[in-house]
Amino acid sequence: MSLRETVENKDIALIDILDVILDKGVAIKADLVISIAGVDLVYLDLRLLIASVESLVQAQAGGRKTISSDQFDRQREELIHATGQPDKWKN
Repeated sequence: MSLRETVENKDIALIDILDVILDKGVAIKADLVISIAGVDLVYLDLRLLIASVESLVQAQAGGRKTISSDQFDRQREELIHATGQPDKWKN
């Protein structure tokens, strides 16, 4: 049984998800374009970091480096190349 099947068959409470997110943190980058009739009206470049204050303080104290947008894009391109699934890692 694959990891995905194991996770899909397991009941996960919202509190468990929040616990993991606040413990480890999550970073989300998204580009959102709102258009009508093929005309782009609004473009949003979203960058979101969710973590507990304790996690952020520990990350700074541990000397973890921050990742720039260019590094993020390079890593995304590497994922596309490695997996051969461009739509999965699309902006």
